[in-house]
Amino acid sequence: MGAADGMLEALGFAMLEPVGLRRLLQLFLLLAFTLALSSASSAGVHLAARQLVWPLESGTVFINGSPSAVLAPARLMEGRAMLPLRELARLLELPLEAVGGSDGVRLGELEVYPSLKLARLKGKQLELKEVGALEGGVLYVAARSLEAALGLRVSFDPTQRLVSLTYCPSLADTPRLPVARFATDKLEYRLGEPVQITDYSYDPDGLPIYARWSGREEAYFTPGPKTLTLTVSNSAGRTSQPYSVQIQVLDQPYLSPRDYALRYFPVGRTFPDASVVSYPVLTPERQDDPIPLLLSNSPEKVSTSGLLYEDTVQGLARLMAYHTNGLGVPARLLLVAANMGNSPQTVRLLRQGSIASTSVVALLGQVSLLDFLTSKPVGQFVLEAGQAVPLYISSQLAPGEGLSFKLDLEATGAVQLSFYLLEEPLFSSFSNLSAPATLDALRALPVLAPDGVHARGTFLGAVRRLRLDLSGLEPGAARRLVLGDNLLDPALEGRDAISGNAYRLSGNYGVTYLIRVENAAGTVGAFAPRGGMYSGAIRVNGVYVALPQSGVLLRGDLPMIFYRNLDGPFLSPRMELEFVPAAGSFLPVNLVFYKPLLPDAGSVAKRP
Repeated sequence: MGAADGMLEALGFAMLEPVGLRRLLQLFLLLAFTLALSSASSAGVHLAARQLVWPLESGTVFINGSPSAVLAPARLMEGRAMLPLRELARLLELPLEAVGGSDGVRLGELEVYPSLKLARLKGKQLELKEVGALEGGVLYVAARSLEAALGLRVSFDPTQRLVSLTYCPSLADTPRLPVARFATDKLEYRLGEPVQITDYSYDPDGLPIYARWSGREEAYFTPGPKTLTLTVSNSAGRTSQPYSVQIQVLDQPYLSPRDYALRYFPVGRTFPDASVVSYPVLTPERQDDPIPLLLSNSPEKVSTSGLLYEDTVQGLARLMAYHTNGLGVPARLLLVAANMGNSPQTVRLLRQGSIASTSVVALLGQVSLLDFLTSKPVGQFVLEAGQAVPLYISSQLAPGEGLSFKLDLEATGAVQLSFYLLEEPLFSSFSNLSAPATLDALRALPVLAPDGVHARGTFLGAVRRLRLDLSGLEPGAARRLVLGDNLLDPALEGRDAISGNAYRLSGNYGVTYLIRVENAAGTVGAFAPRGGMYSGAIRVNGVYVALPQSGVLLRGDLPMIFYRNLDGPFLSPRMELEFVPAAGSFLPVNLVFYKPLLPDAGSVAKRP
């Protein structure tokens, strides 16, 4: 037996049958790798993350799923999850260093000095109570402070009363990449069939990961092979190798692009439909409630202090103002209610919404409208004979900033309502806005002339009730309701109470449309601008939907879904809509009602 044979025997291979040199080399390398792993383990090398699940007030903590006893429990103190510092350091196998010359200890970037009641976190000195507490001789530290000190990821489950921590050791010497993995629910799909994906990518050290896709679509509308590729990056900036799956899209119909959007797009999302203006127009049953709408919108840009609009109301009334500050100084809008009679009158404020101090037109319309629609009764007050009180004072408007305001009220008798725009020095000179002298000073201000472009006046019909019947809507078809075009939807008629001139309220801004949609089961509603930019809201069966969720709607061929009533336990035969044209937006608009086709019932594509 030669020297090589003796070495093999010493390594435990003496009983093996004769094998080739390649096989011997493989066995030798395997043994060397095993010894290396053993050496690394004995040297205390820890490459994997450590996850702690720590129930509050429990003597047990779970480390990577395995239970371990602790000498002090986690606790909830003043609403903060607190962990015993020494136990945490032991569980994470991190050194808890003593700070020389004191009773202080250091863990990561946190230093705690109990006797001084001080701490230092990432170099910043703090009071001890800001990061922890000494309780029963045990030093506790807030989980969020440990998150900053050690780079932990911390979460708290208040229902189960669990603190979860993930600690990732430094990987500077052993960088590891995240891993991209996913699966599709099938290998073959029809045109317009949803592609369902299960993403089970991970980071071996528990770091957060972020996905980047190529080739992925919710559904495909052209046949042929499609390759979906996923790469993920972790919070340390490391990126995985690409992972790809190929699927086959058959030349068989399932849903058209439009019907796919109607069936699967969430409320608030737009979709392409170039046929909106060609859909047949619905003719609703219409009834206007004779409630006056007092509109102050002219001059829209106000260049001097004065009276904007004034009229007297009794009973229910709606007020609306939309102006921008064209003065060279800050200014405010003031609404004053005055009892010009000889007996007390009660004024009830029913709904109010406003936004001021912004030059963003989309915000002026949408925010004030949502504020108005969602508001509750504000209260009531009694006006004595001859008394005047301010109903609304805007915040200060810088030059160029605007305001949008709406108010519903009810007065038991005749009450005069006056809108003023006042430059800030003049407004500040009034010490008591309810004093008779203040009212006299306001009445001495000039009446501002209309700008000839925008509307002001009192218009009867602040509430318009419409009834639609979709019973004749066939699958695959659509119908539209036109609002604010002054033809199919007539404009309100009114007059300027100051000049006596007659006006039409083009666009019906400020009017509430209460729309009852009958036989609405199996339909989808979408909102399409037509006159230009639009930013507002609509109420659907009591739920408010922003139009749109952010920004503005502009293109009439990109309607936005505002309700879906297709299937499920909440399918309703009737939809109740509330719509108010938003100030600052363009009219007319289309409300489009679709009845999408059912998916094609052809052959089912293959699943893995």
